[in-house]
Amino acid sequence: MSFVKRGVVVALLLTGSVAAHAADIRLLSSWDKTNPAVGKLVEPFAKGVETATQGKIKFIVSGPETVPPFEQLQPASTGVFQMLFTHAIYHYGTTGMAVGMDAVRGSIDARRKSGMMEVIDRHYQKHGLKLVGLALSATKGYHMVLRQPVSANGDLQGRKIRGTPTYHPVINMLGASPVVLPGGEVYAALEKGVVDGASWPASGVLGMRWYEVAKYLLRPTFGVNHYLLLMNLNAWNRLSESERNILAAEARKIEDNWFKEYDQMVAEEEAGLIKRGMQITEMGAPQKQKVEAAWASAQWDLAEKKNGQEAKDLRELLKKQGLTD
Repeated sequence: MSFVKRGVVVALLLTGSVAAHAADIRLLSSWDKTNPAVGKLVEPFAKGVETATQGKIKFIVSGPETVPPFEQLQPASTGVFQMLFTHAIYHYGTTGMAVGMDAVRGSIDARRKSGMMEVIDRHYQKHGLKLVGLALSATKGYHMVLRQPVSANGDLQGRKIRGTPTYHPVINMLGASPVVLPGGEVYAALEKGVVDGASWPASGVLGMRWYEVAKYLLRPTFGVNHYLLLMNLNAWNRLSESERNILAAEARKIEDNWFKEYDQMVAEEEAGLIKRGMQITEMGAPQKQKVEAAWASAQWDLAEKKNGQEAKDLRELLKKQGLTD
């Protein structure tokens, strides 16, 4: 059954539930509970809203087992699901406008005052979605796990590394070849040697148990990470002003917590992975000098390739404020 047909069936099946519980919000997540972002962002947000509304708004959370991550924007924009928790690269086929967020540094206040949230919000409204929250980490973002340590030259020459397109310039800079695989297929690919390593957010490997099939953590980490909390625009407009304020306030809380806690989460996970037998392997000095620039360039190149002048203007806005390269 095609996704469109599946979406129609899901919508019809849920019609009775929506009629009975008009304030239920169907939230679609690109990850299941093994990803710490779900426990740190989605669950506190949902609980906070339910508490603040005294149960008038409740959430039905579905994950990638319901709709594949790269196919989730369309059912959210059309209202089959009212909310979407995701990353910009997962819907790059439609828009890449928010991809550059992974290259935005600075304090949380500087980011909020920069005007970027408003730009991103206006853009997604063109796609029938409202930006409710944009969680950004402080200084840590992404890393790689490897089956073997780096070469004597400090690179990954000749290896195959799993990564979505955002990682490709970093993978190439290290001398490796990128392989695109869904997260759920990475464990088996590492175990069988289909790939020699995998790129992933710097917190999240522990829950997926990749330490069983990859024994090295590549350092340093690079970039920062972001998560988008989007809502179907029609569903947002149907909420009362009080309800919209509650959703915005709870989103701001999880943004604050992610900024404060993510770097510590990375440190704690690294310690846990080392305890389970993983070791640190360091990029060579030349690669360390290039990795952040390669990462930032990759994010904005992708955004500009997809969204042209609109993305260029956003990058320039942030460059003038010293928030990106």
